[in-house]
Amino acid sequence: MKRKKALLLVFIITALGLNAISASAASSDKEWDLSLPSLKDTFADYFGVGNIMEPRDIFRESTEEMFRHHYNFVTAENAMKPSNMSSSNGTYSFQQQDLLVNWAIDNDIKVIGHALVWHSQSARWLTGTADAPVTRAEARENMEQYINKVAGHYAGKIHSWDVVNEALLTSISTALEQPPEGWWKTQLRTASGGNDASPWYAAYANGMNEEAGEHPGDYIYDAFVFARLADPDAILYYNDFNETEQGKREAIAQMTEELNAKWETDPRNTESGRLLIEGIGMQAHYWTSDLVPAAVGWSIERFAQTGAIISISELDIPMGRWRGYQDATEENLQKQAELYFELFVVFMRHADVIERVTFWGKADPQSWRKDGHPLLFDADFEAKPAFHSIMMLAPPEEPPAEEEPEEEPEIPENSASEPEKTDKRVLLSRSSILMLVGGGLLLVGGGIIMLNKRK
Repeated sequence: MKRKKALLLVFIITALGLNAISASAASSDKEWDLSLPSLKDTFADYFGVGNIMEPRDIFRESTEEMFRHHYNFVTAENAMKPSNMSSSNGTYSFQQQDLLVNWAIDNDIKVIGHALVWHSQSARWLTGTADAPVTRAEARENMEQYINKVAGHYAGKIHSWDVVNEALLTSISTALEQPPEGWWKTQLRTASGGNDASPWYAAYANGMNEEAGEHPGDYIYDAFVFARLADPDAILYYNDFNETEQGKREAIAQMTEELNAKWETDPRNTESGRLLIEGIGMQAHYWTSDLVPAAVGWSIERFAQTGAIISISELDIPMGRWRGYQDATEENLQKQAELYFELFVVFMRHADVIERVTFWGKADPQSWRKDGHPLLFDADFEAKPAFHSIMMLAPPEEPPAEEEPEEEPEIPENSASEPEKTDKRVLLSRSSILMLVGGGLLLVGGGIIMLNKRK
C-alpha cells in the first residue's frame, strides 16, 4: 500500500505520569456518550475500527447507535461460529445471522465472517464423535458442504472470512532462525493433547495416504480453497493468538507462505497473482503484566513479508496476568492506558499494512475477560483512561484561516515578541510527554519513526 504523510508526534522524555487523563464520572443509567469523538473517524486515515455484535444487539437502540458512531467493521462474537450455524448434517440456520449481516450492510459497516473452520465451538457432525473421528474423505466432504452452504449463502456480503481459526499450538515460544520447509506442520494442534487437540486434524489423519504425501494438516489448505470457490470476492484470513511469540510468529508466516505457493500452481486458481491466504488476523489478547508493544511490531513486520494484509482482530488488554486478574485501581487504569497508547503508536506506524483494528468487546462487563476490565469503556459505559489515551493520537484539527489585518499593527518598543504558536496537545504518560503538531514523523528518544496513512 502507498505510504503517505501523517502527523508529527514528538516524544520528550520526562518523569511525569498519566494523572492528567481520567475517566468521566460513572453514569447510573448506562447510556453511551455519543458526544465523544468517533474511533472510526479518528483513525480513518490509518485503518478501520471494529467491534463485536450479536444479532440481538441491533435491537438495543443505545448500543446500535453507539456502534454506528464508533465502528465501521463488525464481527459476530458467536453467532457465525459453526456450532451456531449447523446443528446436524444438512441443517443450517441463517435467520439470526442474516439480521446482523443485513443491518451492517444497510449501515455501511463491513462484516467479518468468524469463523468457518475451528477446533472449538464446531458442529460435531463435521468431524465425528469424541470417540471416533470420521474418515479423511468424509471430513473433507463435510467441510466442503459446510463452507459451500455458509460462505455461499453470504457470498458478496462478507468483507472477509476468518477461514481457519487457531490451527496451531497454543504456545510456540521459539523457532530456528531458518526453519526447514514444512516445519509449521509440526506445530499444529494434533489428534490428542487436551486443549491443543483438533478434531479436524484427527479426522484428516484417519485414512490418509502418507505415501501419496497426505498430511493431517491438509484440512487448512482445503478450507481456504473451498472458501475461495464459494465466496470469491471475500478476503480470506488465517486468525490466531499468542502471535507475538517468536515461534508462533514464524509458524504462522511459514504456513501462509507455503500454502500460498501451493495455490500458485493449483488448477483451480483462476486469478494469477492473487494470494489464497490474503490476510493474517492477530487476535491481540494481551495482558498488562507482559505486553511488549515492540514485539507486536515485530510480528506485524514478519507477517507483512508474506504479502498478506494484517488485521488486529480481537483486541483486549485485561489488567493482570494469565490466571491472575487484577482490580481496576488507579495505577492499573494508568498502566492499561499507557499500553493502549503505545500499541496504537505501533499500529499507526504500520498502518500501510493494517486493514483494521477490532476490539473484542464494547464495555468491560460484556467482555469474555471481564474480570480484568480489558476494554476502553467501563461498566457504566463511560470512557476509561485507555480511550482518552489513544484519542490523543488524533490528528490536530486545522485552525481556521486568519484574516489579514488591513494595516500592520504597531509593536510597542521594548516589548518581547510572542513565540510562534502551534497546535499541540500534551499526553502525560509513563515517562513521556506526547506533543502533537502537523507533519508526519514520530520522534522517540531521539529516534525517528514514520507513521503511515493507509492508501
